[in-house]
Amino acid sequence: MNKNTILLIIGILLTFYLIKPVPYCKISDEEFDEGDAVYTEEDVRTLGEITAINLRITGTSMFPTLQDNSQCLCVRKNTYSVGDIVFFMAKIENEWRGIAHRIFSINDEISTKGDNNDFLDPPMKKENIGCAIPEVPRWKTLI
Repeated sequence: MNKNTILLIIGILLTFYLIKPVPYCKISDEEFDEGDAVYTEEDVRTLGEITAINLRITGTSMFPTLQDNSQCLCVRKNTYSVGDIVFFMAKIENEWRGIAHRIFSINDEISTKGDNNDFLDPPMKKENIGCAIPEVPRWKTLI
């Protein structure tokens, strides 16, 4: 291969890398107490009323898509699609927890899965979803 061919291949790969959608998030250097992620019954009831919120993501279930200790914008949508990263509430060990996972399938109910998990979450109704983390082309996150 000559030098021009190599430069062309590098240019094409870089272009695909920069236009690939990534979640609208940033890594935070603020300390975060895991206990802050516990929600009340009232939080769960008002989840459907939000239009946009700033979420703190902890854990590795969505790694490498979402990094531990990230802050992400999450916006309400009228419809959700397979592949959307959504925020929902789930009762885990008798406590309501906020979870951000990707929609895996949509039928009568919605199934989600963490990108780094090898199992599906229990199916849920659309009403259980609070918002979606928008994905933007990578180059827009560099500006």
